[in-house]
Amino acid sequence: MPAWDDSPNARQLQHLEQALGLPQAGLTRQWLDDELLALWLMTLENPELQMDAAAIGRFWQTLPYWAFAWAGGRGLARFIQQNPQHLVGRRVLDFGCGSAIAGVAAAIAGADAVYVCDLDPNALQAAAVNAALNGIELIPVRSGEPWPEVDLLLAADVLYDNSSHDPLAELTRRIPELLLAETRGMTPAVAGIRCLETLETSTLPAIGDFDQAVTVDVYGRLHGAPALN
Repeated sequence: MPAWDDSPNARQLQHLEQALGLPQAGLTRQWLDDELLALWLMTLENPELQMDAAAIGRFWQTLPYWAFAWAGGRGLARFIQQNPQHLVGRRVLDFGCGSAIAGVAAAIAGADAVYVCDLDPNALQAAAVNAALNGIELIPVRSGEPWPEVDLLLAADVLYDNSSHDPLAELTRRIPELLLAETRGMTPAVAGIRCLETLETSTLPAIGDFDQAVTVDVYGRLHGAPALN
C-alpha cells in the first residue's frame, strides 16, 4: 500500500482504496492512449484472482463501478476526444458518471462547465480525484440536489440498471442535446437520437477475460450538428 500524504486528494484516494472490497486491490494512475486522459483504476496483484462463491457474490453486489473504465464510457470519451466541437463552450451533465471518464473528456475538450452525478457517493469522490489527475474541474451533483441547467447530457453504460431509467428519461426530456454510449444491442429508447459511430473497445481493468472486446454504439441528439462520417 502507498504511504499517503494528508492532502484532501490523498485522503480521498485512501478512502477509495479501502472501499474497493477485494483483497490485494489498489488504485493506480493509468493513461488511456485512445481517450487521451488518465484515470485512477483498480489494479490487482493477481488479475486471475480466485474467490469462492460467497466472496464473488459479495463483490458483485458492491462492485466499485467507479474504479473501472467501462467499455461504453471509453467509447464515449473517445468520441468526445475526436469530436470536441460538440463540447466547446457547453454546460454538460455526466449522468451515472462512475469514474467520470466522459465528464473528464468533456472538460478536456473545452466544455464550459461539467456536472457529474451518481447514486454512489464513492463515484463522486472518484470523479474528484480523476479531475485533479487531469488538471480539470468537475462539479458534483449530490443526491437530493436539483438538476443543474445544462444543454448537453452525457451517459454511458447506464441502461443495464433499471433504477437509472426514470431519471434518464426525465433528463432526456429536459436537456435538448445528448450523447449516449452503450454496448451493442442496448439501444436507448430516446426520441430523436441516431447512431453516430460504432467503436471497438474494452473495459479496464481486464480481470480474467472480462469485457476484453466490446462493440459500443454512440448515439446522439445534436441540434444543428453537421453530419459525421
